[in-house]
Formats: sequence, structure tokens, C-alpha cells
Amino acid sequence: MSTVLGAERALPSTRSARARTRAVLTANLQATLVAAAGAEALTAVVRATGVHLAVGDPGGNANSVVPVNVGACSITLAMVMVLGTGLSLVVNQWARRPATVYLRTTVLLTTLSLLAPVTAAATSTATKLTLIGAHLLAAAVVIPVVSRALGRPLGQQA
Repeated sequence: MSTVLGAERALPSTRSARARTRAVLTANLQATLVAAAGAEALTAVVRATGVHLAVGDPGGNANSVVPVNVGACSITLAMVMVLGTGLSLVVNQWARRPATVYLRTTVLLTTLSLLAPVTAAATSTATKLTLIGAHLLAAAVVIPVVSRALGRPLGQQA
């Protein structure tokens, strides 16, 4: 009988954890869509001013330069957010203060991500600044939205 009662006590926390996971997944998806739209809007404005966006490999040579086509920021952001969503779920599951751990980790990762455009070979200053702006814009959208979802106590899920 005690195992049945123990299982009944565990059930509400399991349901709450699922609700929280759903909220974290939803926050990641919504933030990704908004950040991708913002990054694409930024690059569209830069292109409209006549700047040709092309980027080389970090530390590479002039042969590595490729154009930054329409949709490139969205595709890259979607790929990175697969890892970011995984990070948020792991932090949600194992960290004592998931919002704080996520915030600190993603700010560090954002800072490190700026090294790629800064060190890109044969890349114009305008392209580097645009890519840095796109990184910071995406981070400014994603990090607070996901951190907020991680910081909600289980009983306050939307």
C-alpha cells in the first residue's frame, strides 16, 4: 500500500515537470521564430543600403568567402537553437537554479560566438558588424524569453 501512495505523491510533480518542459520548449520555439525574423530583417535592411554580405571562414583565407544569402541567418539560428533548446532542457532538469545557469551559460556562449565574425577571413567590416548585430539581436530575444520560462516556479506555468 505504501508504494501505491508513494506513486500517487510522485504523480503531481511528474505532471508539473511535463508542463514546465512544454513551457520551455514553447519559449524556445517562439524565441527562435522572433529572433530569426529579426536577424533576417536586419540583414535585409543592410542589403537594401547596397552592402554585399559575404563571409569567410574564421581564420581562413580569401578562397573561403561565401555570400550570406537571404535565409542564411534563419537557417543558422534554427540549427543553433536545436542545441540551445537541448541546453535549456538539460539545465531545466538538473540545475538548482535553471534560469541563472541558462542565463550565465548563454551570455558566455554569445560572447564566444562573436569571435566567428570578428575573425572571419576576407570579410568586410560592414559584413562583420552586420553579423555581430545579428548575433546580439538573436541573443537579446532568445536569452530573456527562455530564461523567463526556466525561472517560473512549477505552479506558475502558463
